[in-house]
Amino acid sequence: MFSTSKLTRSLLLLAVIHLPALATTEEDPFADESWGDNSWAEESAQPWKLNGFIEAGQGTFLQNNVVNSDSSLSEINARLDFSYQHELFDFTAKGDLRYDDVLADTFWQTRELNVAFSPLSYLDVKLGRQVLTWGTGDYLFLNDLFPKDWQSFFSGRDDEYLKAASDSLRTSWYFSNITLDLAYTPDFTPDNYITGERFSFFSPQWQDNIAPASQFKVDQTNNEQWSARLASNYQGIEYALYGYHGFWTTPVGVNSIGMPYFPRLNSWGASVRMPIGDGIFNSEFSIYNSSEDGSGTSPLIANGQRRFLIGYEQELIKNLTASVQYYVEQTKDYQAFKASSSLPDQLVDEYRQLLTLRLRYMALQQKLVASVFAFYSPTDSDAYIKPSINYRYNDNWSYAVGANLFTGKDDFSFFGQHQNNTNVWARVRFQF
Repeated sequence: MFSTSKLTRSLLLLAVIHLPALATTEEDPFADESWGDNSWAEESAQPWKLNGFIEAGQGTFLQNNVVNSDSSLSEINARLDFSYQHELFDFTAKGDLRYDDVLADTFWQTRELNVAFSPLSYLDVKLGRQVLTWGTGDYLFLNDLFPKDWQSFFSGRDDEYLKAASDSLRTSWYFSNITLDLAYTPDFTPDNYITGERFSFFSPQWQDNIAPASQFKVDQTNNEQWSARLASNYQGIEYALYGYHGFWTTPVGVNSIGMPYFPRLNSWGASVRMPIGDGIFNSEFSIYNSSEDGSGTSPLIANGQRRFLIGYEQELIKNLTASVQYYVEQTKDYQAFKASSSLPDQLVDEYRQLLTLRLRYMALQQKLVASVFAFYSPTDSDAYIKPSINYRYNDNWSYAVGANLFTGKDDFSFFGQHQNNTNVWARVRFQF
């Protein structure tokens, strides 16, 4: 039996009372309203906007796990969004107040707190807490080394929370049909990676799944990160070059006192996106240089990598869209990497391969969205499947259900280690 706060149960009960059958007529409940009303136009002209939502989420593991809670998700989240548009600048503030019953604690998270302005006709500036992203991959990140929240991703929160925020300065310079984006983060912002507080993971040392939670100590760094992108569009084809100077965003190194840490990382890459046939083709590559172990001989520091991606997306029939991706992750200096390992049989393949498939279907005037995203690795013999159904009842109420399903031949592979983290979840949101 999983633990749920009284507040969570109350809001879920309220949602059930309001939830209609999916066979409800597709007629627009607002069709008779007069959209030409002058008061609506006056309201839209206001320089400030204030809105938000309250959301309840509940998820449970489908198998026994070594973590402290039977719930993968059990929370009430209140979001407040505020924006102000001035002729000289835009100000944005977004924050989440969350009671997390899995951790039995309440948290405030500033999602955005920034100001954007254009001091020159060819320059845009955004300064403060913001969510940064670029690249062409779908759930696969090659040149996007901005922070991610993997605990949110695996628990069933909205996909918005996969991209984490950082305190950064972003500038965009425009030269004819070329754009140069520079992002500077003075204090390194890592991913919200798996630590054992919510999900377990495989430990090579213990040869078993563990959930250390607060005992998982990491040597932090507050040094700076730099990211750059040079992008252009020519005859409908999007091109981009990327560069990064900073650190691995997960603690893939072990220091001299045996504590995990974030080794230094430099990378560069490129991408292209273009229409082909009735769909969109994309390709991307990146080269990771793990600068603290250039020869790949240290078993305590992650080797550099070369990453390659190709993808294609197309609408198969009306309202049904499919996309596929093929991804290869090559470990550099692999023989040295293997020779220095004490567990060579548990190492990832030199050329780790991954296939993905996304199917997305919309119905009921796009109020109902059913989707499934599947990862499958033929080299690791493991998989991860994310099915979900989202239903928007009206402008205020929406509902979502889904699952995070893991399987694998080995307990130590990338997805195989999460088999006990398999979970189902449901969310109810009231937007205002």
